[in-house]
Amino acid sequence: MSPSGFAKPDSALDLRLRLQSQAKEAIGALAATLVSDNTAILINSGTTALALVRNLRNHRELTIATNNLRLPAEIHPEVCRDLYLFGGTVRFVSQATVGPVSFRQPEGELDVRCDLALIGVGALAVDQGLSTSNLAEASMMGSMIRRAERVAILADSSKFDRRLFARIADLGVADYLVTEKAPTGELARALADGGVQVLTPS
Repeated sequence: MSPSGFAKPDSALDLRLRLQSQAKEAIGALAATLVSDNTAILINSGTTALALVRNLRNHRELTIATNNLRLPAEIHPEVCRDLYLFGGTVRFVSQATVGPVSFRQPEGELDVRCDLALIGVGALAVDQGLSTSNLAEASMMGSMIRRAERVAILADSSKFDRRLFARIADLGVADYLVTEKAPTGELARALADGGVQVLTPS
């Protein structure tokens, strides 16, 4: 196995906030246009997700469920009807919880469904699909995807044709890829074949 296939230490969130910041802001603004008022959405951890949240300020009556510990501080209270935070183990490096995509109640765990999942990923490639660096986060992201009517993958172009340790899902699970620069070549063809609509700023 190539050394590139092994997990590398994750960068701290504050460091990643400074990387590709303009691209992430453009992606966040565009992804926000996919969100309708009075809907339920899932948002995962990561810096692109935080850019999305900042662009939801004019939305209203959203039900949001997330594992992103930074999200409550970033979102305006008027945006949310309800905001839920998934429990689990805290990953300090990503400022996220990892655990089941459900909520514990006295009578047992309650499952959730949503209108749209907005998922930031670490890598996209034709042969490996969507991937990230941590097994537990990959499992949680896959669970979020399976609970959504529609799925938007948020990834800047530096993530294209990369492969990380933990596979999340095939490219074709997404309805949209929101990015600042459209992919080309084999990756573009694979996304088209999978029915994924690529959205970029005009």
